Amino acid sequence: MRVRLQSPQGSDAPSPDQAVEQIRAHLATQQQLWAEQLAGDPAAFALLEPQIHKAFGKLADQLVASLLAHAAQQQPLADAAKKK
Repeated sequence: MRVRLQSPQGSDAPSPDQAVEQIRAHLATQQQLWAEQLAGDPAAFALLEPQIHKAFGKLADQLVASLLAHAAQQQPLADAAKKK
């Protein structure tokens, strides 16, 4: 079973360890951008807060996809998939 990101033609989901590292790197960059935006305009918090929640939701989806891809390579899930 192949798990892809974004679309059926998207890239394969990375390993869970790779996904966590990618998420960490992305958050480090985003944290800086969000902090700069907020420092420049404290009133932007009302717009920034839902953007942060949305970003974390997408990152969670990426980790879930990587965990599913990893599990799909394990024998119990592979056996279950063959039965269907």
